[in-house]
Amino acid sequence: MRPIWRKSLKRFVVPPDWPSPPRRSWVPPKTWHPDPSWPPAPDDWQFWVDGKGQPVRGPIGRYAGPSQRTVYAGAGAGVLALGTVFWALSAVGLFGGGAEDAGSAHLAETSQTPLASETPVVPPRVPSLTPSRRPTATPTPTKILVEPSLRPTRTKTTKKPEDVKPATTPKTTKTVKPTRPATSRPPTRDEILRKYCTDRGWPPEWCVPSEDPAER
Repeated sequence: MRPIWRKSLKRFVVPPDWPSPPRRSWVPPKTWHPDPSWPPAPDDWQFWVDGKGQPVRGPIGRYAGPSQRTVYAGAGAGVLALGTVFWALSAVGLFGGGAEDAGSAHLAETSQTPLASETPVVPPRVPSLTPSRRPTATPTPTKILVEPSLRPTRTKTTKKPEDVKPATTPKTTKTVKPTRPATSRPPTRDEILRKYCTDRGWPPEWCVPSEDPAER
């Protein structure tokens, strides 16, 4: 019995017109493409085979295999379809469950109502004590009569200011006498001595040249 891993083993097979790969288990890289100078491969040529030589689908993203975009798009569509199915199932189950719950609740209410009507319990009435209302005396407003006091009213008399005429004062005219030109003369010796004594605070008699203060 052959091992199972040989069935899942994928091998790249080139057309007879292309150059042979470096080894039997050679796998083209993700970005590998045949040289433009090589002849085109036949239309029905299968590039990928398993361990038994039967054609299989190539790896994702490899040459002659499904592209990654196609795989991602298919996976997204599958996830969307599954989500839609689950949503529809949950919606149907929700509405169905609601109807059953409503029916069971209605049956429970109808089954419980006769039991409640058989033994009615009437609570005893308790007389309510209402407070006695006493008439409240409304105070009557007292009117206060105020007699007006008769007081003599003073009449205001407005006095007009009398016209006061200012007293006229006689104007005196001053007569200006012509000044005589002072005759300048040089001071004498006696005058100079007297002025010197007065500036010093001495009596002017001391400054007379004929008198000597030491003799006095």
